[in-house]
Amino acid sequence: MGEEIKKKTPDLPVVLLAHASLPPPDQQCLLDFAKPPGIDRIFLWSGNTDILVAMVKSAEDRMNVEHDTKFAGIRVILFVEDSPVYISSLLPVLYKELVTQTQAILGHGLNEEHRLLTMRARPKILVAENYEEALQLFEEFQPYVHGVISDVRIPRNCVLDENAGVAFLSRIKKERFDIPLLLTSSEALNADKAKEIPAVFVD
Repeated sequence: MGEEIKKKTPDLPVVLLAHASLPPPDQQCLLDFAKPPGIDRIFLWSGNTDILVAMVKSAEDRMNVEHDTKFAGIRVILFVEDSPVYISSLLPVLYKELVTQTQAILGHGLNEEHRLLTMRARPKILVAENYEEALQLFEEFQPYVHGVISDVRIPRNCVLDENAGVAFLSRIKKERFDIPLLLTSSEALNADKAKEIPAVFVD
């Protein structure tokens, strides 16, 4: 169905909501085979309805980021993660926190129109699923990047690279020392790699 939709409307986001992890890809290039043809993003349903909001906001952010950064200077948070499991669990948390923080700064004197504009001015979250995509997004929106969150292990040059996330954050640190960096991993030993960048680490 995704392929048929893309034939008619190539730019329309198509998201696959699955109940379990898809089987691992075969020997084809991860960049081409990470998602089935016609699918832009895979999310895993865990029973948490926050994921539905995250799915919509993620698609909206990708569609609106070029216009909103250029004409309104909206900031960007780059989230680098290739696993649908972690994207599905972390993205709803990130969006929920952004909304909470944005609401916290709304003044009581603002009218409804100004409140709506303030909510729309929240940072965009852009998801990259491999090193090359992350680098392309960073270079394209570098003046507006507000922070970067990256996993340690992400695909690079069609291969799952054990340190591609570290290499990406290290490159950013050399170019823009002022951007906050967060390295994430399910392995606590990777905290030492974060110190070398340096970046904040979350296990």
